[in-house]
Amino acid sequence: MARRKLDTSNINTVRLAFIQRGYLTQADVKAFVPCGKNKAAEIYQKIRKEVRTEGLENCRDVILAKRMLKFLGLTTEGVISAAKLESKR
Repeated sequence: MARRKLDTSNINTVRLAFIQRGYLTQADVKAFVPCGKNKAAEIYQKIRKEVRTEGLENCRDVILAKRMLKFLGLTTEGVISAAKLESKR
């Protein structure tokens, strides 16, 4: 089975949109990271488990964008500057 090639040409623009919204669903994680649905589900569950161990639980099935940035080791400023560079291309 051939693997699908992921398009990451505007990844920071996509990430910036999610950061501005403030939260991600499990499907959004797939676009934020770019990965498949199984890896996105794994990342999503790890972050949700971390939230539960801190004693904080959402009513809705979402994770905060800042937690996703922390998980990936990114910063908001870095994503914003990279998105600006992408938009100039």
